[in-house]
Amino acid sequence: MMRYRQILIYGAGGFAREVKDVVDAMEEAGKSVRCMGFLDDAVENHGRTLNDLPVHGGADKVHGFADEMEFLIGIGNPAVKMKIAGKIASNGGRFAKAFHPTAVASRYVEYGEGTIVTAGVILTNQIRIGKHVILNLGDTVGHDCILEDYVTISPGVFISGNVHIGEGTDVGTGSAIIQGVRIGRWSVVGAGAVVTRDLPDNCTAVGVPAKVIKTREEGWHLA
Repeated sequence: MMRYRQILIYGAGGFAREVKDVVDAMEEAGKSVRCMGFLDDAVENHGRTLNDLPVHGGADKVHGFADEMEFLIGIGNPAVKMKIAGKIASNGGRFAKAFHPTAVASRYVEYGEGTIVTAGVILTNQIRIGKHVILNLGDTVGHDCILEDYVTISPGVFISGNVHIGEGTDVGTGSAIIQGVRIGRWSVVGAGAVVTRDLPDNCTAVGVPAKVIKTREEGWHLA
C-alpha cells in the first residue's frame, strides 16, 4: 500500500485553494502526496469545508499535526508568509515543496523548503530559489537567477538571466525584469512594470521603465 506524504495548507483564501490544486495535480500525476486540509487564523473559517477538505483550525493545531504532516503556506503576502513560517517552525512543523506537473525546470535548480511552483512556470538552469518562494501561473525565470526567501512572483512575470531578487520582495502581475538587475529586500514591483535598473531595499516601483514612488523604513515588514 502506497504511503502518502500528507500536506496541510496554511491559509483559506484564493491562493490557498490554488495550492491545493497543485498538490492534487501532483497526486494525479503519480506523486505520493495528498492534501489533508487547511489551517487558518480566522476563527470564522474553522470547521468550514473548503474545496472538499476541512479547515482544521489555526496555529494552535500545528503541534498536533507536526509529526504526521508537512505544511505549505497558501498566502502570497511575503511579510505574512514569514510570520506564519515562524509560527509553524516554532511548533515543530516541517515544510513541503510543491511543483505542478506542467511546470518545466532544469535539473540545475535549487529549491528551498516551502517553495510553491504553479502551472506553466518555466525555470532554466543554475537558479537558486529560497524558502517559501511562490512562482505563479506562467512565470519564466532565466539562467543564474537568485530569488531569496519569502519572495512572491505573481502570474505572468518574465525574469531574465542573472537577476537577483531580495528577501520578501513582491513582484506584480505581468511585470518584466531585464538581464542582470538586482532588486532589494522587502520591495514591491507594481503590476506591468518593466525593471531596467537596480532597485533599492524597501521600495515600491511602478511603470515603464519602473521608477521608485515610495520608500519604507527598514524593518517595516516586522510590524
